[in-house]
Amino acid sequence: MSTKINVRSPFYLNLTEPTAPTPLFICETANIQNLSIDQQGQINQPTTDLGTILSVTSSDSDFSNDKFATVSTATDRTITVRVSIPAGYSNTTDGYIDCDKVIQQPALVTSGSSPSCTGGVTASGSIPAVSIDVDGDSTTVNLSSYFTSSDPISSYNVYIGNNSLVNATVSSNTLTIFSNAIAGSTNIIVSATDGGANTCTASQSIAVTVNASAVNFGCGDKAFVGGSITQAGVITKPNSVAVVGTIRTVSGDTSTNITSYQLNNTGSTRPVTLYFDLTAPAGFANAGATVECPATFYQPSSNPAYDCNVANLSEQRISKGGIVDYGKIAVGTILSHTSTASDFRNGKFAEVFTATNRTVTFTLQIPAGYSNSGTFTCNKTLLQPATASAVGTNNFVISTAKRSSNGFCDNRYSVSRAVTSTASSLTLAINRTVFQNRAPFSGGNFYYAVSTRRVTVGKGTGRFYMWQIDDEGIIQDVLIFNCPDIDGNHPQGSGGSL
Repeated sequence: MSTKINVRSPFYLNLTEPTAPTPLFICETANIQNLSIDQQGQINQPTTDLGTILSVTSSDSDFSNDKFATVSTATDRTITVRVSIPAGYSNTTDGYIDCDKVIQQPALVTSGSSPSCTGGVTASGSIPAVSIDVDGDSTTVNLSSYFTSSDPISSYNVYIGNNSLVNATVSSNTLTIFSNAIAGSTNIIVSATDGGANTCTASQSIAVTVNASAVNFGCGDKAFVGGSITQAGVITKPNSVAVVGTIRTVSGDTSTNITSYQLNNTGSTRPVTLYFDLTAPAGFANAGATVECPATFYQPSSNPAYDCNVANLSEQRISKGGIVDYGKIAVGTILSHTSTASDFRNGKFAEVFTATNRTVTFTLQIPAGYSNSGTFTCNKTLLQPATASAVGTNNFVISTAKRSSNGFCDNRYSVSRAVTSTASSLTLAINRTVFQNRAPFSGGNFYYAVSTRRVTVGKGTGRFYMWQIDDEGIIQDVLIFNCPDIDGNHPQGSGGSL
């Protein structure tokens, strides 16, 4: 857009209206949601506000076939969610970002004096591997043959390891798996529940192969997304449907294998073509073979400025005792922290009796390869939870946990578990703390129907309130919900955050 300002002849000014700088796409922009792990080690299918989830992985030693092993004590798990970067961001050409999330996996204890769950559904045998062809081929699995329960199974949760290969739906007890246009292998994990309060779930893993058996995997199938080379020569491999391995600068010449590229001090951006060894995935005629494929990147010459967006601080938090957890940093090193709060002493905050927002200033070491050097400071606002002595004076009752806000609409559920809270009402509750037996209630970031008296909620019961409660007992969201009535009609204002 151009703005013309006339000045007394013979002078004219032609001014171009400035444009807003293109933002950086970071994990907070993606806003990964609904990421949880159940007692069987199954991951719930996450969602994002922006970007497409390309993969969900973990470096934990007992993560296998897209799920975790069960644990006898609650265990923190580090999950890496790879998200594609949409158009309109300064780092769009990078293709994707990896976002690490720490999620607690609840214990599975079925015996002794304090079981985490009892009864419920059990797995029956194993679901055989499934093989289908590309381009919309499908198959069905009768899930009732592989799960048993004394009570009717109320719902199934389906997790797909790679959505680019297959999709799946469940109707009654029938799982339908259908292919997309890409060959390869993945896992589908199905868990079943009978909907009872504190009853155990069971899960089954299905190995799925999507075949293009008459076709050899080639570079036209690689489906590269992103990848880059920094000015300093740091290489980020592109995402692919195949495993991306060795990099070289000359096709077929193993003497040119590299892990990084040379510094670009030419004064201008330059194109760089690299050659990647890909392992042909299952489903192709040459599965397991090595296929070399090229990709061209543009290596910048000038160094970017280091700032808080580049640092990308995540998972910082404050304990009930006031100790600051440094969490993670994408680029750089966290050296120290401070705060201007009056009760900040010797690197920690005093305990508080109500959850309190704290502003923490982190000092970061700037790594090489940026236009600025030395240190940089970034502020983060973190919530310090209340100590266990602040048990709350207001009485409420809550239901069993559900993974999503609409999880109560498949049946009717009792709201009868007594808790206390620092919340003054059902609606004025965000950032307040929930307590049970004088200790913060570990909510697992799940959803709980809540009331001031014992009630029944769910299908056909009318409007009810819901709290989302995290592992520190802090209420993250307050919702009001209306499930469909007994005839399946959706009332007006079916639900949403307050």
